[in-house]
Amino acid sequence: MPLQDVLVQVEAFFLVLVRLTAFMVTAPFFSIRNVPTITKAGWAALLAVFLFPAVSAPEPGGQLWGTSLAYGLAVVNEALAGLALGYIANLLYTAVRVAGEILDLNMGLAMANLLDPQNAAPSTLLGQFFALLGLFLLLALDGHHALLLALRESFRLLPLGGVPFTGALVENVVGFFCSMFLWALRLVLPVLVVLLVADISLSLVARTVPQLHVFILSFPLKVGLGLLTLVVFLPLLATTVGNLLAQMERDLALILREWPR
Repeated sequence: MPLQDVLVQVEAFFLVLVRLTAFMVTAPFFSIRNVPTITKAGWAALLAVFLFPAVSAPEPGGQLWGTSLAYGLAVVNEALAGLALGYIANLLYTAVRVAGEILDLNMGLAMANLLDPQNAAPSTLLGQFFALLGLFLLLALDGHHALLLALRESFRLLPLGGVPFTGALVENVVGFFCSMFLWALRLVLPVLVVLLVADISLSLVARTVPQLHVFILSFPLKVGLGLLTLVVFLPLLATTVGNLLAQMERDLALILREWPR
């Protein structure tokens, strides 16, 4: 093979590697911060080796990037495409953690913050529990395999170094961002209803028995009711999280099909 063709193939392989590496920065499971950076880079390189034969690489004798500036812009384009795909995949997974934080806010546990090592940011008690639950279900339901399949499909549908970014794409991402909060509310809706009934009951007690310190009583009562309801609805919650991960796969497939070309 002529040297020029080898260089073109190397350039195309590097673009594939850039998209995969950028995807792992924002995608669920792959973006865990506790994993060393060198391990993530090696994993991205291994995936690039496996996925490169399925990529529409340039034909022998062809030339995609005539100048260093054009190739540099292609690298930036691939990095943005990988970050965008990982962010979209992470949106609905984030809904699971947001659901736990909503519960903490309503149960009075929002002040008890923990350091989330996965995101390197403060997290609430149930927010951390829901994040771990979502991660375990993602692995149990082969969600990481679905992410890899979406990556392979992205190389088939989105050209190397020429992924377009338009207003329609931004509108779709904003729609997914809004749906994240709707899914978070759906996950914990039964517990929120029980807590709302408890708040109404405590307000009636406070009106009828003013001598009772309802404000002090409400803290352990709401925490106990919330945890008890969560335990009762935990099997249903696991099923709902599984449906959420399936929705993540459908959203990725949808945005890849509708991505402007």
